[in-house]
Amino acid sequence: MKKNLTYIIALAAIILLGFLIQTKSYIFYSEPVLRVEEVEANASEQTQKIKGKLLNQKGSVTLETTYYENESVSPLYRKGNQLILQKSDNYWRVLSMKRDGYVFILIGLFILIVLFISGKRGIRALIGLALNSGLLLFFLWLSQQNSRLSLMLLMVVFTFIAVFVAMGTSYGFKKLDGRKILGTLVSLFAAFLICLIAMNLLKDEGLRYEEMQFITRPYRSVFLAGLLIGAIGASMDNVVTIISALDEIRAQNEQLPLKKLMRSGREIAQDTASSMINVLLFAYLSGAIPSVVFYLANGWNFSEVIGMHLSLEILRTLCGGFAIVLSVPAALFAFSLAEKLGRRQVR
Repeated sequence: MKKNLTYIIALAAIILLGFLIQTKSYIFYSEPVLRVEEVEANASEQTQKIKGKLLNQKGSVTLETTYYENESVSPLYRKGNQLILQKSDNYWRVLSMKRDGYVFILIGLFILIVLFISGKRGIRALIGLALNSGLLLFFLWLSQQNSRLSLMLLMVVFTFIAVFVAMGTSYGFKKLDGRKILGTLVSLFAAFLICLIAMNLLKDEGLRYEEMQFITRPYRSVFLAGLLIGAIGASMDNVVTIISALDEIRAQNEQLPLKKLMRSGREIAQDTASSMINVLLFAYLSGAIPSVVFYLANGWNFSEVIGMHLSLEILRTLCGGFAIVLSVPAALFAFSLAEKLGRRQVR
């Protein structure tokens, strides 16, 4: 009862603090922040006249800007919105809408739900997530600062570190399981090499890098780096599931022959692999929905949109799918190898 009451109080505190940040954090912004008080929209010309009061500076501002019905780039603003502005040659323009308070609420709710469901393990998982996110940003910053460093080499190094960090924060660095680490790395790099060889043999035919045109680095290296990182979670999850299940079966029946144990592992994998591939497919495709809807709304043909904007997502799904499938023999091999070495040591 006390635990539930604590979570309810924490939920209320997160929501209240989020709204406080949304309404009062403008004092920390160096850019002018405008609270919209009046909006006059001209539907025929798709323009809007905005009047409002500056929150972190003195005075009021009236400006005119365009908007689009799909609201993907320039939305139609409403009374009460807070806008971050920029002034250039006595001309005001909108940089973005201020949403920091709402972002705080979403992050706070995510953390609270993880803690509510997983408890202490949830805390360790969040620590691992924070560490790996920080490491990824550091490696990207390192690549940005020194163009001579290969982005792919940095991402390979990050992959090794990320797997160790994720395993260590989840299960304890003193209890690192070499079987899970070996199975994850073997299946991950094997899946990546399969996709890389196929891309080289086909000379990237069918892959449309246009959606990455805003990137200043070579598109292919950036895409390959994302391809490698994106498969880490899929591979790790299935390896951990299979080996943990086999450990539990072994604990319940220490006399069970290794062949039957391997058969049980394959049966477990049949249930986990298919569902995880579906999850991976929906996760990647959901990220493409906004751009697909945007182009369809602007008169593009369905086949052109699918070919241009889903080719990279489909390859990401295939790479993750290969990692999941290959994680099954990799996990079983790592488990059986540890079993055989353990028996030899006992003898």
